[in-house]
Amino acid sequence: MKYIVDTNVILNNPNIIERKDIVILSSVIRELEKHKSSHKPDLSYRARKTTRLINLYKDGLTFDLKDYTFNLNEEFDKQYFDNSIIQACHDNGYGIITDDILLRFKAEGFNIPVFFEEENNDDLFDYKGYKEIEMTNGDLKYTYENLDLNQWDLLDNEYLIVVDPITGEDIDGFRWDGDALHQVHPKGFNIQSFGKFKPKDFYQKSAIDSIFNNDLTMLKGKAGTGKSLIALNTAWHLIERGKFDQLIIFTNPVKTKNAEALGFYKGTRTEKLLDSQIGIMLSSKFGDTYTVESEISQGRLQLLPFSDIRGFDTSGEKKTIVWICEAQNTNSELMKLALQRIGENTKGIIDGDPQAQVDMDAYKYSNGMNRASEVFRGHGIYGEMELKHIYRSEIATIADKM
Repeated sequence: MKYIVDTNVILNNPNIIERKDIVILSSVIRELEKHKSSHKPDLSYRARKTTRLINLYKDGLTFDLKDYTFNLNEEFDKQYFDNSIIQACHDNGYGIITDDILLRFKAEGFNIPVFFEEENNDDLFDYKGYKEIEMTNGDLKYTYENLDLNQWDLLDNEYLIVVDPITGEDIDGFRWDGDALHQVHPKGFNIQSFGKFKPKDFYQKSAIDSIFNNDLTMLKGKAGTGKSLIALNTAWHLIERGKFDQLIIFTNPVKTKNAEALGFYKGTRTEKLLDSQIGIMLSSKFGDTYTVESEISQGRLQLLPFSDIRGFDTSGEKKTIVWICEAQNTNSELMKLALQRIGENTKGIIDGDPQAQVDMDAYKYSNGMNRASEVFRGHGIYGEMELKHIYRSEIATIADKM
């Protein structure tokens, strides 16, 4: 059996046309063509993307270019779009794929097979903290002139990344604060400890913008996308400028999945942590272990394992940045515990890769980052950004395909 897919489903899930049993009606094509010139950039972008995919997969699709007039029930509008779909299904023995509950009920009333694409929560953990929209110069000009319009249903502090439809490059970025769009501006800064840091794209710029403007920011992305680089450089920049007094790093020192443990490390808690993943990372950023130890002794840097944070509270005279590092290695309870330690005068940063770098199965199925994203997104104090591009090296970029 073949299935007509209605316009809304194909717009929201254009990859559905990869199926071999899909029928595209002429009325659906007309709807897509109309939406391509919509003044709403998000709708226009999705219509253009869908049209390109239809052209790409056209040899495997069935096109029904007949115009249907509904005649199955005199009480129904003969020209109504949904009713013409019903008529096409009835005349040709098609089924229908729809997310429209009224169309579903109508189809079932005429004994037409229906795949009902209920809104699901599969995208619950696919939230990136931004929506990526292709814009022409005209679209971008319209956006600049209407910064108070939320045409893309952005959540508070969700970002809009503007992409050139020709080159595919990101060319601008905005943050929706609940009332208006604000252009993303961070261009980089000089850090005494690390030198000059400059974000490489609007995803990284948006990550810095979120840390500057929000009480809590989550940074996600694959290895080499710059999560820890952005977190540490931005936090240390704020400390060197006197905006904050100290950086406290919460860490859960889990051994890397599939690697063998070396056994117990000798020394104090700090010495053990400096020999672990977090210590090695900090030493590489600061230049050596001695510099890290010096910052710890001066009170500007503190390392706390999750095993010791219960009862800890950042409230106090010192203005603090809490960095929950490699946070993919937490479950919901550990993440809740960590976030409950954050008091007044504190800015929080969460970073990790819950998709590919979870080192224990216990953290995979009840992941703390996923749960925090679900709970905090849309709140005025929270921002999230999934970094898109791997910049570490060409080797790292190719290795991602392994």
